[in-house]
Amino acid sequence: MIPRLHKRGTSFKGACRYILHDAGKDTTDRVLWAETANLLSRPENAWSEMFTVARDQALLKQQSGQDARGRKNTKPVLHYTLSWAASDNPSPEHMRETALSSLKALKLDEHQALMAAHSDKDHLHVHIIVNTVHPNTGMTAPLKYTKEHLSRWAEAYEKQHGIHIDQRIKNNEARDNIQIAKRSAELLRASLDEIQNAPPYVPVKHKSAQREDWLDRKDIIDRMKQLRKEIAPLLPGKATANLDELWKRQVQERDNLDVSTHATVDHARTTVSDRYRPLWRDLYRAHNKEKRSLAQDATHPFERAVFVFRNRERLGDGKRLTLRQMAGLILRPDRLMKRVEAVHDKERRNLARSEKSEKKVISERIWQQHKHRFDTLRDRQAEERKLARSEHESQLRFVVTFDLARETLLAERKQSRALPAPPQPDVPASEKFNEAVNTRSPVQMSRVAAIKTQMEEWRRQNPGWDFGNEM
Repeated sequence: MIPRLHKRGTSFKGACRYILHDAGKDTTDRVLWAETANLLSRPENAWSEMFTVARDQALLKQQSGQDARGRKNTKPVLHYTLSWAASDNPSPEHMRETALSSLKALKLDEHQALMAAHSDKDHLHVHIIVNTVHPNTGMTAPLKYTKEHLSRWAEAYEKQHGIHIDQRIKNNEARDNIQIAKRSAELLRASLDEIQNAPPYVPVKHKSAQREDWLDRKDIIDRMKQLRKEIAPLLPGKATANLDELWKRQVQERDNLDVSTHATVDHARTTVSDRYRPLWRDLYRAHNKEKRSLAQDATHPFERAVFVFRNRERLGDGKRLTLRQMAGLILRPDRLMKRVEAVHDKERRNLARSEKSEKKVISERIWQQHKHRFDTLRDRQAEERKLARSEHESQLRFVVTFDLARETLLAERKQSRALPAPPQPDVPASEKFNEAVNTRSPVQMSRVAAIKTQMEEWRRQNPGWDFGNEM
């Protein structure tokens, strides 16, 4: 796979004409297939729709709420090709999928594009013409490092299909090394600037806090959380910070947008059906009239011969019938009627296909606009939720500070020291000494007491023995 980026242009008509015809001619022998993306027109009329979008760029920006400032896009035509090796024989479906994948890699999958495959060289290749102006927002696509993005996309394509091109891999590795070197240089420069601009060292004598005023930072933060939780329901901004009500309102806005889009799609499809209804009526009338004429009027072979001769291309599915084929239809009225019914069925299918295609194109365009409006609504709602949370949290931070939590803890500690100690029962001096010098934990002490009780019980059951008195 070899991608080639051509020079940006200004004429959609010239670029589209070049890829849809033979070089310098009006013929189309070298064109294998042509297809459009994000366009309502057929390939031969795609340039007109692209030109209209590029011309109305400022109006599209205004309608979509974009900033109208910035340089005008004077070269909106982007042209590049994708070429396969001479030994490759990709199918048309594979070529289309690859072309669409390259558009997505360049972040141009929402832009208008015309694709045409050529076979005038030893290798198959696809030409792609892209309108760099977005059809909905009017913004110009960011085309920085387009060549590098195409190269990396081609490398991924080759890895996926088992193709190995050393030169492309070396080029991309060289680009990565250059970027790493640039980032390292920027970090080194920032470190040197920080060292040079650092203030001179000034020793500060440490002043330790009094033991009674010392508090753990974690205890202060826990007290801050407790106070904020108690004060939060009392703040006047509770209604603003009520995210449940805000979320319900935002869900309703999104539901309304979906309902509106569905209604727009239904209306557009109904409009297409109304426009095709007279066509269907005329088609059925013509078919019924033709069948009645064959059944009632064309009973003589001469009359059937006139009918067959006049409709020889239509009965031959686009190709003129031979004399032998016409003779068979003229001499066999039943065969002629079956052929006419087959032609009628095909004409009805063609009209149905045309109506369905038009409905699909209009529906896709409406859903693309819906996606843009939904993204805008989603970003705005996220900003509203963030602002509501920030407002509520800022009020709490203003009311409950670190110093306030510390002061409340100190006040509680001072109050507990000021209260008189509860009366203690009289304890012998020996037990007070033992408690003062004891280093065992309460669990260990309970175990010792249990062992003493067991030994006293053993002595009562075994008089005369004094084993274990040391306990």
